[in-house]
Amino acid sequence: MIGKLRRHVSRAILCGVGLLVLARVGNAQEGPATPPVGQPSAQPSTTTLGSPQAPPDADLRARIERLEKQNQELMHALQNVSTQGDSGGKEGAAPLGRDQVQKIVGDYLKQKDSAKKAEEEAKKARAEEEGYKIGTDLKVSASFNEIGNLWLRTPNNDFTMHPGFWMHYDNVFWNQSGGLRTIPDGRPGKAQGVASGAALGGIGNLEDGTYFRRLRPFVEGTMWDIFEYRLILALENNQFSSAGLDEFWVAWNRIPAIGTVRVGHVKDAVGFEGDMTASSRSMTFMERSSYAEAIELNQNFVTGIWLHNDFLHEHMTYTATAFRSDLATSSGAFFGDGQWGAQGRLTFLPIYECEGRHWLHLGVSGGWRNGTNNIAVSPFRTIQLRARPELREDDPAGSPGGAQIVPNANSNRMIDTAAIAIGNDYLAGLEFCYVRGPFSLQAEYGWNWVDGAVGIAPAGVTLNPKLTPPQDYLFNGGYVQVAYTLTGEARAYDKKGGTLARQYFGPKGLFSNAWFVRDENGHLNAGTGAWEVAARYSYTDLNSGGGLNRIQGGIMDGFSAAVNWHLNPNLVCMFDWVYDHRYALPPGSIPGFTSGLGMRVQLSF
Repeated sequence: MIGKLRRHVSRAILCGVGLLVLARVGNAQEGPATPPVGQPSAQPSTTTLGSPQAPPDADLRARIERLEKQNQELMHALQNVSTQGDSGGKEGAAPLGRDQVQKIVGDYLKQKDSAKKAEEEAKKARAEEEGYKIGTDLKVSASFNEIGNLWLRTPNNDFTMHPGFWMHYDNVFWNQSGGLRTIPDGRPGKAQGVASGAALGGIGNLEDGTYFRRLRPFVEGTMWDIFEYRLILALENNQFSSAGLDEFWVAWNRIPAIGTVRVGHVKDAVGFEGDMTASSRSMTFMERSSYAEAIELNQNFVTGIWLHNDFLHEHMTYTATAFRSDLATSSGAFFGDGQWGAQGRLTFLPIYECEGRHWLHLGVSGGWRNGTNNIAVSPFRTIQLRARPELREDDPAGSPGGAQIVPNANSNRMIDTAAIAIGNDYLAGLEFCYVRGPFSLQAEYGWNWVDGAVGIAPAGVTLNPKLTPPQDYLFNGGYVQVAYTLTGEARAYDKKGGTLARQYFGPKGLFSNAWFVRDENGHLNAGTGAWEVAARYSYTDLNSGGGLNRIQGGIMDGFSAAVNWHLNPNLVCMFDWVYDHRYALPPGSIPGFTSGLGMRVQLSF
């Protein structure tokens, strides 16, 4: 009985298949026929213009073959039915009911699905065991992130690229004491009872003006997962046929124990102000303090090798550099014998809470230089500590001591030791910053030791006078600043770098952007942006030594007040008032003050 039933089922299925196929072919306009159980509906083939069309019966034959194959699989499943309902084909055996046949077919389809799923899981397990091969998925997507920066990425971040730029457009207005308008005239010496110091006379007239402080197009990103790169050009002096270099380096990341190695024109491992170890986009004031320019030698960039890593879940970092000291022109081309240096920095983050709204940073740095090779008195080289007013009159890279002469550039300094022929120069600095919500308190203090000085070289090659025996000098300075964000945002910290974040308020940006529009109901609608007020006091002492061996570069006190309006993460307006006073100068150098009002528009992407 079972055997007969199987033959009848088989024939019925075959007949049904034939009828279904003929019905589909004969009634194509009425829609597709219903496929057998478990078989996906066959979609009608389409023909595109210009493509060869398959023979009319080819598709029909292919469908019949697939249906016959499925029929054979179903017959095979019926033949393997348990003997519970089969008596070896003998008469009198219980026939299979409809429910039993449906169960058999359903079990077969479940087994087939399970086998397919097991095969897919095994394939996935093999892929996970073998690992993803970098560079095998190179589809690229482009998107703006939360703060409006454009990023190009592959699906697994094997390659990323961020093209962008930032610019600082400044307007400045000056006032100064009458004596300081006097043009500087030479260096003091034995006639003034000192080895050397601030230039005789004043610093010259500071003129109101407008200029591009920075024009910085850049591209940065990663390649092959572990390599990183950054190129930032300085084009603010392009009108004088000179292009500078901000950063250019390539890096290897995630090296065991070492961390990251960068090679090229890199940030030095010194200081905490925005433009020292972070970015000029993250500055609270328009310019760095006199401490950074004098005691830290204005040396935020060097050419060499940079090592960095973080520890204790990004609560501690180290950074180390070995380099040749730049000549402050950042031109990308630098020649000369010697000029070696090394610098190290450690940071600690004992507090980091409330998603970065409450943190405490502590840092210490130290380094060595052997000076710059600008005198012909081997083996001695020179070092020079000096500082401008804490607001620029023009781009300092365009001064006569820089790449080219820019009319009216303020190349003269408020305090200045002159170029000292030395054996070695050593730096040390302490860093502190505490942020609690919108409130921040930041301070640094440091020292600069000049070791084995043999003379002063104001003319570049002449030591005047000769220091006998060789002298040691110690200079010092620092600053303290306080800031408060009226709209509640908190200053952001880069835990991995141990620096201020490149984006002032971090990746989440502002609480509200600024806007002023009329809405769809005709009502005025406005957003405030972020408003910050800040104040800074700075102190730098460039006097050291005694008698005819005394270097009297002067002392400078500075006070700055700022109001910063962040309209959105990409646009900032800065307003600074700066007062600087110099005193304790050698006879013939004129003490006095400068004050200036500065306004800056910062646009960055």
